[in-house]
Amino acid sequence: MFRYRKIGFITCLDIWYDEELFCSSKDYIKCLHENKQLDKKQYNFKLVEKSFLLDISRNIDDIFSGFSYKSCKYAINKAKRDGINVWKADTQNDKNAYKKFQNSFCVEKGFVELGDDELEQLDVFCAETHEHLFLGGCAFVTSKDNKTVRYKHGATLHKYNANEAIIWEAIQYYHSRGVIYFDFGGVVLTDDKQSYYYHHYKFKEKFGGELIDSYTYFVLKGGWKIFYCIFNVFLQYFWKKDFNSFVNWLNQHHLIR
Repeated sequence: MFRYRKIGFITCLDIWYDEELFCSSKDYIKCLHENKQLDKKQYNFKLVEKSFLLDISRNIDDIFSGFSYKSCKYAINKAKRDGINVWKADTQNDKNAYKKFQNSFCVEKGFVELGDDELEQLDVFCAETHEHLFLGGCAFVTSKDNKTVRYKHGATLHKYNANEAIIWEAIQYYHSRGVIYFDFGGVVLTDDKQSYYYHHYKFKEKFGGELIDSYTYFVLKGGWKIFYCIFNVFLQYFWKKDFNSFVNWLNQHHLIR
């Protein structure tokens, strides 16, 4: 997946899991999100974050058995008993319903909204009750080699265990199609039990994945290298290296699109 992002007056080619495009692109500013380490000759700078990675090439029952019982297995089974319906959104109406729901959540939280260009490159899974109450959905991006899928966006009403049900449905879907790794998306390590990041971490941890390093690689040509050095100092001083908080701040000030 790729898209062009505007950050203030800067245009960046934003690439997910496509090393070939990253290396061949002639753009002056580009970044690549990957889980593997690249040769230092391929990039100028990199950010290192954390993520949970689950091997879904195993037997599907073995995958389920690795989930936390009370907070994950029970939630998934209860969603089934409650008649929660989860499906892959293949129609434009379903995708638009998810986008509207997702962007309402983003506006409320100050996150970057989901655009049409990105939506068309994502797989979307939605959930509803047996009475057809729309509970929200999650969106996933698949690597170019179809070996890895990553949890990219998600927003639900946080009712009826919809989050767990959606992720389990997605894991089964990608498992059946030969995908090897399910990446739960970035997490932030913190001991602050009151923070959003702590609950975000604990939610993803219960699916039994391995905590790994996740990388964002940057190539900046010409004078943009100096700009990045200044930015990196700025990021450390004001946001304590929390890149996601910095991006959300840009969005709240309408500087990113």
